[in-house]
Amino acid sequence: MIKIDLTIDNKIVKDVYVAKTFYERFKGLMFVSKQNSFNLLIENCNSVHTCFMNFNIDIYCLDKSYKIVKVYNNVKPFRFILPIKKVCNILEIPTTNKNSTI
Repeated sequence: MIKIDLTIDNKIVKDVYVAKTFYERFKGLMFVSKQNSFNLLIENCNSVHTCFMNFNIDIYCLDKSYKIVKVYNNVKPFRFILPIKKVCNILEIPTTNKNSTI
């Protein structure tokens, strides 16, 4: 995965990893411990699940210009976010990661 700083609605989110391969996109934050968690951008994606995750996350649904379309805060494990029109990218941020909150 590559690491970037991402600007969303004129706010910078630091240390965002971009899931590029099929495996990175599929795995996401599954089985990652809370201590080893990170911010994850999944491009060309409009729905996600939190199955097999060990902590809650905030989910930012972004359009193709990386503007926020919808936000889901404190999403618990084993939940599903169904496809949303206009959403092209998903940003997953561990709920407790105060440095990266938008």
